[in-house]
Amino acid sequence: MSAPPPRPPRYAPHPEVLVTDLGDELVLLHTLSSQMYGLNPVARSVWQRLPASGPELLALVLEEYEVAPEQAAEDLKALLDDLERLDMVQPA
Repeated sequence: MSAPPPRPPRYAPHPEVLVTDLGDELVLLHTLSSQMYGLNPVARSVWQRLPASGPELLALVLEEYEVAPEQAAEDLKALLDDLERLDMVQPA
């Protein structure tokens, strides 16, 4: 019997990240590293749906925005890579 396929990683906000809503932008501040990161409206939608997996977040973007699936996947990967690199998200 083979093992089930691995589940995609889930992302959650890091507990040390503070969020400030500036109206048209959401700004994240990691209190330990002092790193800041601004989120546009699409990235804001992604952030507000955490914790979630990459496929769940991609489905959200495709449902809410008119964007080609390939472009949405590429942009979402770049966003999640940035958030991971800055320690703004952690495994859920």
